[in-house]
Amino acid sequence: MTVEHACVICGDVLEAAGVGLTLVTGGGSAEPVFATDDRSRELEDLQFTLGEGPALDVTHDGVLVVITDVTGAEAARRWPIFTPEAIDRGVKSIIAVPIQTGAIKIGVVDCYRELAGLPSMEGQAEALVCAEAAIGLAVADVDVGRPGLAELIDLEFTEHRAQVHQATGMVSVQLDIGLADALVRLRAHAYAYGRKLGEVADDVVRRRVTFRPEP
Repeated sequence: MTVEHACVICGDVLEAAGVGLTLVTGGGSAEPVFATDDRSRELEDLQFTLGEGPALDVTHDGVLVVITDVTGAEAARRWPIFTPEAIDRGVKSIIAVPIQTGAIKIGVVDCYRELAGLPSMEGQAEALVCAEAAIGLAVADVDVGRPGLAELIDLEFTEHRAQVHQATGMVSVQLDIGLADALVRLRAHAYAYGRKLGEVADDVVRRRVTFRPEP
């Protein structure tokens, strides 16, 4: 079973219109790597840009996140910036399923639903098994050099992520601050100008945007 098949199955059993996959990098950060459709890709990218959302909560806490009504108070409290974006895109509920091997956090499957409420208990159980087993095996395949996750990672995500890391390093040098603070500055700039983080990072790398203090 491939990563793509696992994501599609998770979406099917949870009655989701779209699915996104986020993995935990070696440095511990959460980065989107795959989506089944354009809307899910946008929402995964928004989480990375804004620094908030279901995938980030799951990678931090390691537990299943279920929001049965995105227009409710819980979603607004958890993700005050991300939630309106999800609502604007027709998402009614979100289920974010953790992928773990023992205590090791591997990633998250975000299932975006166009229906409020919950799918069947059987569907929820099947989704947990699917995420933990199938995707865990795909990641293990990559670790031992077999075809799997690496062939299915969405290049639209990963190319932007590489630029974000490069831009973060450049901003860190320009402002003489740590990498974590530099990423926060990049995210704040992207949000202030209504742009994607990858777009701002590209401008920094190409030196069209600089964070150097004015003389």
